[in-house]
Amino acid sequence: MRVLVRMAVAAFLAAPLMACSTSPEILDFLQLKKIVSEDRGATVVEQPPITEPLTLHEVMARVVAYNLDNRTRMMEEALAGSQVELARYEMLPVLAAQAGFTSRDNHPASTDSSFPSHARSTSYTYSQDRDRFTADVRLSWNILDFGVSYFQAKQTADRFLISQGNRKKLMIRVLQQTRTAYWRAAAAQRLRPELTEMLRDTHAALADVERAQSEQLRPPLASLQLRRALLEILGQLEALDRQLSMSELDLKQLMNLPPTATLRLKTPEDLPALPKFDRPTDDFELIALINSTDITEQVYQKRIERNESRKALARLLPGIEMFTSYNYDSNSYLFYDHWREAGAKATWNLMRILSAPSNLEVADARENVADMRRRAVNMAVLSRLHIAWWRYQDLTDQYDRARQMDALEREIAILSEAQQEADTGSKVEQVRAQATALRARLRFFEAYANAQDAYGTFLVGLGLDPLPPEWRKLNLADLSAALDAVLSEWEAGRLPPLPAEDDGTETP
Repeated sequence: MRVLVRMAVAAFLAAPLMACSTSPEILDFLQLKKIVSEDRGATVVEQPPITEPLTLHEVMARVVAYNLDNRTRMMEEALAGSQVELARYEMLPVLAAQAGFTSRDNHPASTDSSFPSHARSTSYTYSQDRDRFTADVRLSWNILDFGVSYFQAKQTADRFLISQGNRKKLMIRVLQQTRTAYWRAAAAQRLRPELTEMLRDTHAALADVERAQSEQLRPPLASLQLRRALLEILGQLEALDRQLSMSELDLKQLMNLPPTATLRLKTPEDLPALPKFDRPTDDFELIALINSTDITEQVYQKRIERNESRKALARLLPGIEMFTSYNYDSNSYLFYDHWREAGAKATWNLMRILSAPSNLEVADARENVADMRRRAVNMAVLSRLHIAWWRYQDLTDQYDRARQMDALEREIAILSEAQQEADTGSKVEQVRAQATALRARLRFFEAYANAQDAYGTFLVGLGLDPLPPEWRKLNLADLSAALDAVLSEWEAGRLPPLPAEDDGTETP
């Protein structure tokens, strides 16, 4: 007993001191370094090594499996699923156990008075020990709390569905970014040898001009003009080199690969033809509206608001609680030191009835706002779809023009090289023609990558998800094959058919 008293007094005296000593704790260098080091080690996820050049669909499979943003959304989705399970437990009856020990330094003695004379007894009595131990186990169920918890569980389930839609929306956008980054990186790898050779030739031509200037083989003004032209070409080529390097870094980031990792891509010699679709615009609109996660999110939000209104109305009802318990008391003066209880009680806050009209108005306002928000999202989905479709058609035309320009510049470069061999043209003109052809070649690949980006954006606008339902259980090879099967159909212009409308007849 003395030990318990001393511990209680010490805790009582220490609590104010601990409260006064609380102050902001700034991370020092060692703590921050440790956190950064741990995060850096956990960021790079171990994945199978890349032993062969990767196709687009193999790259997409690795992005699906190892992209950090997708893994984060998957964890958020799992957390929302766990919250659904927890919400179900809230509807169960409450089974609570409690125990306690009380002690006092004297007996709880008392006297009494008689009725109606009010004569007070001169003797003191007590019927309770100074030291007591009590315990009980209580099972109770409140119908009102059950109703509120029921609506709360339905809201949690809708939030879980929203988290699933957010994960799906993120993955579709990541795959679209992967498509664009892949073709940019493929262009970089294809043009890298030619660009390296071009930089070497330009440096050699610049050295020749500087040597000729030092030996005064040309007029000073002509030498300076040639040097200026070559330096301009060199600057343009170096800018192209930086642009190509950034393309590969973007793709490595999406695949969660270190910037220094070696990445090889497998692309056909002739670029694949861009998809062409021969379907009415109304079909595109219907596909986009049905598959839009933004619209389904608003539908779930309306259900959440509706259940929030139902919770508010349920709280206006009386609360009926039923309970049963098993009790124990160590008081030696009791004839029965353990007993069972059962009962029921009702509580009703009558003042809440006054707020019923306001609750009904708020409920209607919530649903009206949800409907209006969904209609606004509906228009936004259609606008994004039409913009994406128009952009895809426009960039397809730009790609055709870039392809023609690339062929033209390559012919000019070949003729310029022939003139140089016949000593009818200057080295600078040959370098300029080759650099122009290289820039045209890059614009050709850039136009193709932009067209692929527009195609991916169009698929995002349609809300099409190429992942199979069981994609989490597939390995990289099977996931790549599944993506290849679906995306090849889409790239051939065969989009998923519209869902059949239910005519009300039973299927035999």
